[in-house]
Amino acid sequence: MVKEFANFPLVIAMPNSFLAKKISVLLIEDESLARQVMAQSLRDHGFIVEEAEDGTTGLGLALQRPFDAVVLDLALPGATGLEIVKELRLKSRVPVLFVSQTHLLDTRLEVLEAGADDFLIKPVDLKELRLRLTNLVVRSNEPSIETVIQIGDLELDPNNRIAKLSGIKLEFSSVEFDLLHYLARHPGRLVSRPQLDQEIFNRDPQLQTKSNMLDVYILRLRRKLGSDRIVTHRGLGFSLHG
Repeated sequence: MVKEFANFPLVIAMPNSFLAKKISVLLIEDESLARQVMAQSLRDHGFIVEEAEDGTTGLGLALQRPFDAVVLDLALPGATGLEIVKELRLKSRVPVLFVSQTHLLDTRLEVLEAGADDFLIKPVDLKELRLRLTNLVVRSNEPSIETVIQIGDLELDPNNRIAKLSGIKLEFSSVEFDLLHYLARHPGRLVSRPQLDQEIFNRDPQLQTKSNMLDVYILRLRRKLGSDRIVTHRGLGFSLHG
């Protein structure tokens, strides 16, 4: 279920503060051979790896210890991968990378909306696994300098991922918040469709093949914010107004 390509060197630029520590990873995978191969590859390249073979054990470990990242399968005995990420997001922003055999777009959307940060389809390329994990951890440790964004009566706190309308907190999925946040960073300005596709849906390249995906999420935002707040520029893109 895993594969290794030896012809491509892995070069990762990391901040100096990260060079002094090893990345700790919790690997939750019930298929023993796949788990062992992934774990050994990570250890061989300097990662510290804790293994769990079922979802219940994995969730317990994830809630008890401060891992730098969590890698988990979708279909697990005990707690499922989806249940795990939902529970984690109530208490933690630890980067979560899913690995699964599923090719279903709706399934991948569901885990991303639940708060997962990335998704790899099995068979997993081990170098890609290490690269994606490292990038996720590096990004999660970059200090955020964003302040609260105010557009009329809409208020966004990017650091805590909180949105309020007229002082009332709104509930958004992970993808919905990312889309709203990107539009809010360009208030009143046209943001093109290709730009939004690249910035919001690049976590899963196959999402970009769905021509109506952006429209679906724009519709969801309008239902929560009001229909006149996001303006459609036909054939070009969208703009957010107060």
